Amino acid sequence: MNRFAIIDIETTGTQFNFGKITEIAIIVYENKRIVAQYETLINPECTIPYEITRITGITNELVKDSPKFYEIAKEVIDLTHGCIFVAHNVSFDYSFIKEEFKNLGYSYIRKRLCTVKLSKKYYPGLHSYSLGNLIKHFNIPVKERHRAMEDAKATLQVFERMLDIEEQPERLKHLVSGMIQQSKLPIHVTIEEIDSLPEECGVYYMSDDNGRFVYIGKSKNIKSRIIQHFNEVSYKNTKMNQQVYSIAYKITGSELMASLLESQEIKIYNPEINRAQKVKKENWALLLEITDEGYYKYRIQNIDKIKSKKIAINLFKNSKYAQQYLDYLIHEFNLCLSIQRDKSNIGESCTRNQMGFCLGACQGRESKESYNERFLTMNEKINKFFNEDIIIIDCGRSKLEKSIVIIENGFCSFFGYLDYDIPIFNLNELKEQLEKYKGNIETNGIIRNFLKKNPKTIKIRCNEIIDTKSEIN
Repeated sequence: MNRFAIIDIETTGTQFNFGKITEIAIIVYENKRIVAQYETLINPECTIPYEITRITGITNELVKDSPKFYEIAKEVIDLTHGCIFVAHNVSFDYSFIKEEFKNLGYSYIRKRLCTVKLSKKYYPGLHSYSLGNLIKHFNIPVKERHRAMEDAKATLQVFERMLDIEEQPERLKHLVSGMIQQSKLPIHVTIEEIDSLPEECGVYYMSDDNGRFVYIGKSKNIKSRIIQHFNEVSYKNTKMNQQVYSIAYKITGSELMASLLESQEIKIYNPEINRAQKVKKENWALLLEITDEGYYKYRIQNIDKIKSKKIAINLFKNSKYAQQYLDYLIHEFNLCLSIQRDKSNIGESCTRNQMGFCLGACQGRESKESYNERFLTMNEKINKFFNEDIIIIDCGRSKLEKSIVIIENGFCSFFGYLDYDIPIFNLNELKEQLEKYKGNIETNGIIRNFLKKNPKTIKIRCNEIIDTKSEIN
């Protein structure tokens, strides 16, 4: 582990999935000496923002005749082959370069080392660990800040200082992203297999010697998560070391698609090590109803006995759990027991009112309108079903496609991918392009949490597609 590629890039922005590289510098460092150097401006094939030009001095005019990334891609691969990828805030530089390769259809994977993390370890107490502050702290001569080669040289000098301090260079392994000790791997899984895993979002499958899945998981970074599994000391890790012979994966692109696929696959294959998502039969429902007097209430019903179209808000594996949940709602949200039991003779106080829990709907002290409004507000918070049929559009496995999730009758019913250049004008045509999906309360929670964390996700009502036949873009 003594060959490093010290790398710095300049870009058009701060987000790798929107910005592009405008300059790259690579210094190959081995056995305490520089063995190769490379630098070039890159035509980003987009406009460089004024603020970026102000900081870097790199203009649109300066890069217009420079090579595009695909023209220098092989040079980057060859120079960094067999190297630890070193950068100051390595996730920034690595993410941009990895994304450029991804757009070319190539999976770029290197072990990584961050000099920000190293600096914090070897020089605790500094007020800042930015490259600019470290340059000042160590009096490193720099001709031109925010240019790739000058910043790469400065990063190398910082790195060399820490290598000189380190009495046991092997300890650096613990700070390298993507490293794992051979002794911690299952006996039938090799380092080469781990290194070949993608650092992308998806679902992974661990199989035993008979090819049966013993564990299924999902992650934004498959390789990193599997390494984390094998570095853990836990019951799960012990089982994996005993049983895992091979690892497979499916790239999903979308975190939502990964979560839904993982949930589906666990229920289909029932892997031994998975515990959280065993198949659950939920035969009892909590239904939303309205009394003869016009008050909202809940009723517990076995789903096999529900004949008419009722509005369910939650499902349970038995009537006892359903009743416990209903008792909680009555207490927590000050519901009227008389109304709930359909004995709402206005004027007669229910037992909860006598104890001070009911707000007085049974005595007419709380109006029907106020009670129903409060009830529906509560219902919106606790409802585990989706109230409307919608289509959710998220990123795909590449920039050429998008992922689609269809929610109908309260649950996810279809999911899959669609090429951007395939027009879809109605719901039935869309379904033909996707796979059927049997959603449940658990997957509804997955979808709700995703939408909460990603409020800008595109959502289209299904009836808008049916009625207007408008194309999904």
